[in-house]
Amino acid sequence: MLSALIILIPLIILVVILRRAFPRRNLPPGPRGMPVIGNLFDLPPSGVQEWHHWLKHKSLYGPISSVTVLGQTLILINDRALAVQILDKNAAKHSSRPHLNFTELTGWGNVPSSQDNGPLLRRYRRAMTRVLGTRESTSRFDRLLELEARRFACRVLQTPEDFAAHNRTAAGAFILNIIYGYHIEPFGEDPLVRLADQAMKEFADAVVPGAWLVDVIPALKYLPSWMPRAGFQHVARRYLATVTRFVEDPFAFAKCKMSDEDRPCFVSTLLSQGEDDKIVKWAALGLYGGGSDTSVGVLEAFFLAMMVFPDVQRTAQAELDAVLGTPVLPTTADRDRLPYVNALVQECLRWHTMTPLGLPHRTDADDLVDGLLIPKNAILIPNIWAFNNDEEIYRNPREFRPERFLSENDSHPSLDPAEVSFGFGRRVCPGRQIAETSIFLMIAHTLALFNIYKARDEQGREIEPAVDFMPGILSHPAPYAAVFTPRSADHERILREFEKEHPFGRGDSEELQRIVGLE
Repeated sequence: MLSALIILIPLIILVVILRRAFPRRNLPPGPRGMPVIGNLFDLPPSGVQEWHHWLKHKSLYGPISSVTVLGQTLILINDRALAVQILDKNAAKHSSRPHLNFTELTGWGNVPSSQDNGPLLRRYRRAMTRVLGTRESTSRFDRLLELEARRFACRVLQTPEDFAAHNRTAAGAFILNIIYGYHIEPFGEDPLVRLADQAMKEFADAVVPGAWLVDVIPALKYLPSWMPRAGFQHVARRYLATVTRFVEDPFAFAKCKMSDEDRPCFVSTLLSQGEDDKIVKWAALGLYGGGSDTSVGVLEAFFLAMMVFPDVQRTAQAELDAVLGTPVLPTTADRDRLPYVNALVQECLRWHTMTPLGLPHRTDADDLVDGLLIPKNAILIPNIWAFNNDEEIYRNPREFRPERFLSENDSHPSLDPAEVSFGFGRRVCPGRQIAETSIFLMIAHTLALFNIYKARDEQGREIEPAVDFMPGILSHPAPYAAVFTPRSADHERILREFEKEHPFGRGDSEELQRIVGLE
C-alpha cells in the first residue's frame, strides 16, 4: 500500500502540473513565463512590499495584467476605476474566494471571508448586516465605543510610553464587547485577547495564496503527516486547535450571558432572533477578524502621521477647540460638526492602506474586459494601495493632507478612500460602520487630549521616525517611538475626573474560565 502511494503521488503531481502548464490565450498582458512553472519567479520575493512589486506592472503592461503559476492565473488590477468596473459592477462573476487547501485544513475556511459567492455567504451577510449594517443599527453601541476611547486615553495618561499596547488593548475591548458582550481585563494581559491575537496571526498566515505547497499541488493534502513535505499537516492541526477554541469559547460566554440586559451584543441579538448557532459563531469570528487588526493599524499610522506632519495635528486640534469649546470629551454626536477631523480619518485610510492588496477574489465564469479574458477560477488581486496613491486622483499622495477631502476654492473633494479600502461589491466589510465610528472616536479623543511629539535621544535630539510599512496581507507601520503629553492641566483634569466617575471594573476572564475552562 505504501509503495503504491509513493509511486502514485508523483504521477498525480505530474498530471496536475501538465494540465496547468498551458494557459488560455488572450489573457491580460504580463511577463513571459517558463515552461511548466510559468511565472513562478515573477512572484514577489519574501520581505518585499507586494503592492509595490505589482504596481510595476502598470507602467509595463497597463492597468490590468496577469501572471500564471503552475496553471493558476493571477489577474493584477492597478487602476481604481477598472477595479470598480470588475469587482463592483460585475460582482456577480467576481465575488468568490480562491480555493486554498491549507486554509480549509486549518478551519479558517468556515469564516465568511473564505466563502464562495453562494447561499452560505448570503446568509452570513444577511445576519451581519441585520445587526451592524447601518449607522442607525450600530448607534446603540455608541456609548460603549465612547467609553473605550476614553479608557484608552486614561491608559495613555498613566503610561504614555505604552501607547502602542494601549491601542491594541482598545481594539480588543471595542470588538469583544460589541460582538460577545465580553469585558476585557482592565490591566495586564487578558486570556481571550491573547487567544484572539494568536488566532489573527495564524489567519494571516493561512490565507496567503501560494504560501503553502499544498495550495499549489492539492494532492499533497492526502499525505500522512509523517511523510516528507507534509510538515504543513502539523501546522494546520495547531491552527485548527486555536480557531476552534476562539470560535467556541467566546460564543459560549455570550450565550450564557444572554439574559443580562446590560450586555447587548451581536451574538445575543442574533440568537434571540432565532439564527442558527453555526451561522452566528462563524459570523462573529469573521467580524472580529475583519475589525480588530485593521483598526489597530489605522491608528498606528495616525500616531505616526501626527509626528511627521505636525501642522495637521494643530489644525485638527484648533477645530476641536472651536467646536467643543472648553476641554471636553468628544462624542459620536460631534462627528458631523468636525469636518476636518472626519477628513483626517479619511486621509488615514488613504495614506496607510491597511490591506494593500485586499483579500483576493476568484471569478466564477469567463469574462471579457476591454477584449481581454479573465478566465474562470482566476484569482483577482486589486492593488488598493495603488488606488489610494494614484497621482491622478490624489495630488502628492505621500503627503498627509486631510484638506483633499474638503471643498476648497470651489474644488470638489477627492474620492473617498473608504469606498475601496473596505472591499468591493459583495465582499465589502460588513463591519465598516462600526470600524469608522471607532476610528473617529479614537482619533478625536487623542487629538482633543494629547499632543504627540517625536521622541528624543540621550542628547535631546529629535528621533526622526521611519515612515515605512511592513509587507503582508495586513500591513502595519514599522515600529517607532512617540511621546504623548496632555495638552494642558485642564485636559488632564477632565480625564482624571472621568476615571473617578467611571472606574475600571473587573474583567470577565474568571467568568469565562468558569464557563469554558479557558487556560
